[in-house]
Amino acid sequence: MSFPGSTFTALRSHLIPALLAGALTTGVAGCQSVLPAVPDRIAIDAQPNGIAIGANDHEIFVTDDRSNAIMVSRDHSAFTRYAGVPVVPRQSNSLGEVIAMPSGELLVARFGFGETGALFISTSSGDAQPLAGLATERRRLGLALLEPGRVLSSWFVKDKNAPLKGGVSLVSYDPATHAATERDLIAGLAKPVGVAVHGDAVLVADQDRNAVLRYSLTALLAAQTPVAADSGTVVAQIDHPDLLAIDNAGTLYTKCGATGFCRITPDGAVRAVANDFQNARGVAIDDVSHALYVVDRATASSAKGSAIRILPIADNPAASR
Repeated sequence: MSFPGSTFTALRSHLIPALLAGALTTGVAGCQSVLPAVPDRIAIDAQPNGIAIGANDHEIFVTDDRSNAIMVSRDHSAFTRYAGVPVVPRQSNSLGEVIAMPSGELLVARFGFGETGALFISTSSGDAQPLAGLATERRRLGLALLEPGRVLSSWFVKDKNAPLKGGVSLVSYDPATHAATERDLIAGLAKPVGVAVHGDAVLVADQDRNAVLRYSLTALLAAQTPVAADSGTVVAQIDHPDLLAIDNAGTLYTKCGATGFCRITPDGAVRAVANDFQNARGVAIDDVSHALYVVDRATASSAKGSAIRILPIADNPAASR
């Protein structure tokens, strides 16, 4: 079910706070009730991966590996092409995280398969432009905004049969000229996928280690050389975490297991939000509606298509046990 933008916003603003306390009941089986006044699932004809909520809360941006583009929905119903990323001949499309700046521009990561890893900027609909000066052998995945012109980028390098070598770097760029510089902050990770920032905490999902780790942003920026991965604190052990989002209370959200999606509270407790995803990928938080927008990417054998699932955020941790 979908509504026009103004009606949707009004319903969302008035009904979600009143219903939130009892709106989400989850557990190992992933059961959940659905808010009747807002859509809980938006179909998308795409191979979606990353997702972001724009400065205008009507806008949902999603990266699509089928079209190698950023898609947008302004009505919470249909998605259309917003900005294209150049296709690399004889290379599969693979776009990672997308983040929306307060000024309206978008930044998106291209995986690149060890040859064409890059970050692209889109200041308006049309074509996205690459940031110049970044290492292309890095397979780029996650992004986290620090401030305009500065983001954290997670990546790894694969050299034949050697162990993966991953890290998190600080990318500083000029949105007008697209010139960029990169400084490594964390070294020695395996396959860091998601990265998120909350206050002084930098959270990293290392998929190959099945772990989410925490570092001090102040310490990372002050260090003369990249800090070792093992210097971070293990927040939680979780099966196959992916892209991350973090809310104002410091609670993390990410994929967990083959069909699960979980929340990780600041004390490290892992609780299931749902366990019926086809393949959870990116997640974004809409602070206006107090809801999670989670990419549910269809698998090759799935009878259902891909979708964006909308789940209310539970304020009381006991509500999601």
